[in-house]
Amino acid sequence: MSLSNGNKELTSTADAELVRQAVDLESAEAFEELMSRYYERTYAIIFRMVRETEAARDLTQETFLKAWRGLSSYSGDAAFFTWLYRIARNLVNSEYRRLRVRPQVVMTLGDSGEEDRQGFDPQSAGESPEEELARLERREKITDAIAGLPPDFREIIVLRDLEKTSYDDIAELLEIPVGTVRSRLHRARMELKAKLSDMFD
Repeated sequence: MSLSNGNKELTSTADAELVRQAVDLESAEAFEELMSRYYERTYAIIFRMVRETEAARDLTQETFLKAWRGLSSYSGDAAFFTWLYRIARNLVNSEYRRLRVRPQVVMTLGDSGEEDRQGFDPQSAGESPEEELARLERREKITDAIAGLPPDFREIIVLRDLEKTSYDDIAELLEIPVGTVRSRLHRARMELKAKLSDMFD
């Protein structure tokens, strides 16, 4: 599948109508428009979870391939991205179970991102080599601490604190009440703080 800018008519078409065209009219162009809208966002979240460019690309491609094949099952009860995210989430979790490796989390993701995605962390203006080293060590500790959280806690930290997703949107993505989002996030932050107690001290 390839990403395209699509025609002007499709770019102003609602997601639900694009899904209808993709299913009823077997329009690959309509589905490519959906990909163009959500590919980068899906990749960004997956990349934060797996911290490996090729794995994130493969899982993102697999997410959209699975979405294309199962598009007729999309009921429209939830936003298209919510449905798509749940596919991505299941694939990432399956990948963790298959590899039996501890997930890692990327702290930052730049807009043009490829340098940042590879862990590029430019020295701040006026920062001494010692200060830069200390900053990089702190960042690595935080990254490792998030990666070591239980899956539910790790996911909610990524969505809220790294992706800046709203509470309401997280509730929809995870199919839990907003109150549960807040309480789970609080517990996740407390556990993260405990793992980073030496930094807070």
